[in-house]
Amino acid sequence: MIAEDDNTVTHVLDVRERFPTNATYAQVSAHRVPRSERYPDGVKYSMQYGRTDAPEGEDGTIVRYDNFPDHPDAPLHHKHTEDGGIERVDFDGLLALYRDFKQEVRDYGEPWG
Repeated sequence: MIAEDDNTVTHVLDVRERFPTNATYAQVSAHRVPRSERYPDGVKYSMQYGRTDAPEGEDGTIVRYDNFPDHPDAPLHHKHTEDGGIERVDFDGLLALYRDFKQEVRDYGEPWG
């Protein structure tokens, strides 16, 4: 656990998967950060599943989980959907969230072992 006054940031998760059959990818990045008002759980993360062949000017997001605190009206732990929606996600720890994300990618038909 990181102490309140510890300014250490530790990269704890870095996963990249490509699914060439569907021209998609998954990218996960997570950091342990000092607990703060912005990151009360002491973690900052982004888990993106998207298209590698997105048209220019689009990011290709199919689904993205993150806890970036500056999205207006978004819950702290949320996901962005392909249609631009934002939905709350349960956060029972980083590992549990990673498993949920990975399962959602599989639900889209990806062979992510």
